[in-house]
Amino acid sequence: MKNLILMAGIPGSGKSTWCRAYQKNHKNVFIIDTDETRKQITGSYLVFPKRMEIIYDEMIRQSNLLFQKYSDCTVIEDSIFLEDYRRRYYMERLKGYDHSLLFMIKMHDYGICYKQNKMRVKEKWVPEKVMDEMIKTYVDPSPEVAKMFDEVKVEYWN
Repeated sequence: MKNLILMAGIPGSGKSTWCRAYQKNHKNVFIIDTDETRKQITGSYLVFPKRMEIIYDEMIRQSNLLFQKYSDCTVIEDSIFLEDYRRRYYMERLKGYDHSLLFMIKMHDYGICYKQNKMRVKEKWVPEKVMDEMIKTYVDPSPEVAKMFDEVKVEYWN
């Protein structure tokens, strides 16, 4: 079976840590990471292209190739997916999976995310003002976008 997981949550919420643990405990798990893809394209974690779709398209391309290559795998899109534009953008372009999951990581208190953000490699730190805005824009999927997934899972990690 070919599984697709889109991770949703603000930086510092533990998405990448969860992805690595999942990969360690399951076979044929591939993590497609926004930060690493951006670094491949721009040469830096700190450089953002004017059109982020350049990054999205490369992540989608890598994922689609994995779904073509393997008959049994899980591809995890390790990104923020805070709003429907990006969720829809990916889901309209990802092909070849059997089951899709939008895994939304939320917090009752986002304070831990600010602390964990500072534990990341310094080049990956997200400014606190940016994180503040991300929290404000983090929304559940609209009914239309939710239907694009086989499953939407929400977990509060504190």
